[in-house]
Amino acid sequence: MRDPRVLTAGLAAALACGEPAPAAAPEEDAPAPTSRPLVPRDLDRTRGSSPASRPTVHREPIDARDLDLLARWPSLAHYPRVPQSLAAGLRARDPAAIFRGIELAFEPDRWTEIDAWERLAHIRLGEPAGFCRTDAGRPVQLSPGTYDLGCLGGFLEGVRLLWLPRLELADLVPCDPPGGFESCQDGAHAGRAALLQTAARLPADTLPHGLELLDLRLAELDPEALLAALVPDALHLCSVSHRASARGGERMYHHMMIVDPARDRLGRVRVFDTTGAAGVAWRSMRPERFHGYARRLLARHDAFRYDPASAWLTCLPVRPPASEITGP
Repeated sequence: MRDPRVLTAGLAAALACGEPAPAAAPEEDAPAPTSRPLVPRDLDRTRGSSPASRPTVHREPIDARDLDLLARWPSLAHYPRVPQSLAAGLRARDPAAIFRGIELAFEPDRWTEIDAWERLAHIRLGEPAGFCRTDAGRPVQLSPGTYDLGCLGGFLEGVRLLWLPRLELADLVPCDPPGGFESCQDGAHAGRAALLQTAARLPADTLPHGLELLDLRLAELDPEALLAALVPDALHLCSVSHRASARGGERMYHHMMIVDPARDRLGRVRVFDTTGAAGVAWRSMRPERFHGYARRLLARHDAFRYDPASAWLTCLPVRPPASEITGP
């Protein structure tokens, strides 16, 4: 087992989530950033984040009608708010409603600057519970009223609310994954390890490809071929990776997302992830936009200098949870 401080440094590097060009805007179909009065706030910030003005946020108590949900999904206790659409989506086990509900829960708390990408916070269920970042291998709570999720933290919430309610971030990134899975290699493979760790905890009947991951080389696939390679009627837990010029061409699995390949009437797919100005977002993307987003936009990082031609989308297909209606 490697020193956890080494893993933490590598994980922070590997899951930095990219650094977009100033002109890069969220997908045209994404919700617009929230417009609210902004006030400066002294914040806990993860490595590399720039100071930002933040919305004035008031934490809203969960509706008394939905208190039963906390027993099944304990991370909800730490959300700044639980919109009724999220509560309804959880009761119906509707993935689209759940992803949209998570977005609405965090929408007022988005960063206000497009270059504030390196958010590595997550919701911790064990003590200390709540919004934490990891510093030298130890969890550190964020300032009260700070509700920031990094790309792995947002991915973790999607996995929790759909399949594994009590999963911890520490379960996803141990240095020596069980069952002979690959080493984290100082964090560069943390995104891939997170997929394999998730797979190891899911029921076999939810995994149409078992523990096998799809490694899709974007330079060899046009946008339509990329989507055709995904498994129909499954959600895809994915990590985007590129080779880092600054690390001798080492492949780094540095971003997480959940993809629903089912097309809407405009031919778009849906993507749930956590990035820059878009915050925690459930976005519609045309195939060419999705391809370019993973290959080029997520490659922009001044420190690691990712090579867009090396982009892979590595995915674990998972069947959505069975629909069920519970409670009132």
